[in-house]
Amino acid sequence: MTGNSASDRYELKELLGRGGMASVWRAHDPVLDREVAVKRLHAGLTDDDELADRFDREARLVAGLSHPNIVRLLDRGHDADGPYLVLELVDGENLKTRVRRDGALPQTEAANVCVQVGRGLAAAHDSGIVHRDIKAQNVLLSREGVAKLADFGIARLAETIGTELTRTGMLVGSADYLSPEQAAGEHLDLRSDIYSLGVVLFEALTGSVPYSAENVVAVAMKHISEPFPDPRERTPEISDHLAQCVLRATAKDPEARFSTAREFAEALEGAPVVVAPQPADSETLEIPAQPRAGAAAGRGRRRFGRIAIGVGALTVVVIAGLAALNVDLPGGADGGSEAAAAAPLIATSANDLDPEGDDTERSSLVGAAIDGDSSTSWYTENYNTAAFGNLKERVGLAITFAGPIVATKMELASPTPGAQFEVMRASDSTLLASGVLPDSGEFELADHEPTDSYEIWLTSLIDDPQSTSSRRFRAGIREVVFAGAANSSDDGSVA
Repeated sequence: MTGNSASDRYELKELLGRGGMASVWRAHDPVLDREVAVKRLHAGLTDDDELADRFDREARLVAGLSHPNIVRLLDRGHDADGPYLVLELVDGENLKTRVRRDGALPQTEAANVCVQVGRGLAAAHDSGIVHRDIKAQNVLLSREGVAKLADFGIARLAETIGTELTRTGMLVGSADYLSPEQAAGEHLDLRSDIYSLGVVLFEALTGSVPYSAENVVAVAMKHISEPFPDPRERTPEISDHLAQCVLRATAKDPEARFSTAREFAEALEGAPVVVAPQPADSETLEIPAQPRAGAAAGRGRRRFGRIAIGVGALTVVVIAGLAALNVDLPGGADGGSEAAAAAPLIATSANDLDPEGDDTERSSLVGAAIDGDSSTSWYTENYNTAAFGNLKERVGLAITFAGPIVATKMELASPTPGAQFEVMRASDSTLLASGVLPDSGEFELADHEPTDSYEIWLTSLIDDPQSTSSRRFRAGIREVVFAGAANSSDDGSVA
């Protein structure tokens, strides 16, 4: 940023979030005396024709939508810092943040949120727009209880959607919410959005996404090959009706899902739901080990080919992304036991640490450090100096796991490289590593006893030019991944 305004009109007040393409700012419009959100394409991307076109496409698509459950586009412009969008400011939080903090929503609230999103999605579909990135992060919850669908950055007009990949070869969408056909790189229509909204409902009801795995490729494969879990298996008190809504929306076969988002919303409000049985044909749910004879074998091979192409392309991108962070993949190119022993370990939660202050350090953002999404980050508060304004010595994050682990290394990525940090075992403050925050890098951890929680302490800040606050010193963590081995119990099981 070269200034604190957009086109000398919108006064940028606070950075609300930064993604891979753009940053979103809380801003004030003095002409109409109202608070708005300004979304700016990153300065380094303004000369990228493909990304600029995607940014422009979002403006054109959202401009044609008017619905109380879709974030409204108010204005658009271009100044010396590049293009920007002016959007309705939703004063609240996104659904992902809410679930991470509080767990599963009450059933009536979960249903109500998805009814509202379903209505907004139906309006987009009526205009011929497929969103393609329905996820909890893109469901904004206002303080008044209104749910709004956001971020049409990768949306497409239905008639233009084929099996296209992005320039880098990545299938669009977020792995936790991909429909089977989206994960396989097949043709998409509005029913792909319905599947993703079904995943959002599952998460809102249970507090977790349906599938977990060591990397996003494995998660995508599960959307293709594993039956969708019944939410009552995780939360038995979920009503049969809501469970049936989830299972119909997430049927592997698009023909078995709700035919429209409006029908899904009406079902959540009480309309009867009929769930088709899971397809018995193994070529839909499984990749056969050997081709079958006859015509059925041809269909099986074709299905396998589509899956292999779609997930294969996704695999290339994910492996490249993990390689950039120096994360070893189990059974990777070396195939050795050392790589398997240093597999990425799945954290269950993150919490902010501020013992010398008010015990909170932007707690609403902590989940961004472990969500696997490199476009989100947790930041400290802003301070006057690199030494926390001489108010405290350190702040940080606690990363917790489901059971005892022994991490041998840590992969760390930061939007504010240069700040100093320390890593400790939480139970006894044993120092395991220290250094300077990198853009992305790997750190070996000292030998230590098993633990279920690590602490990452930031001991200095940097003067962040992206901050518009008069107190510009802060630090952030884009993503942290601990790698190692889970602790084996006496009976040979893994904790």
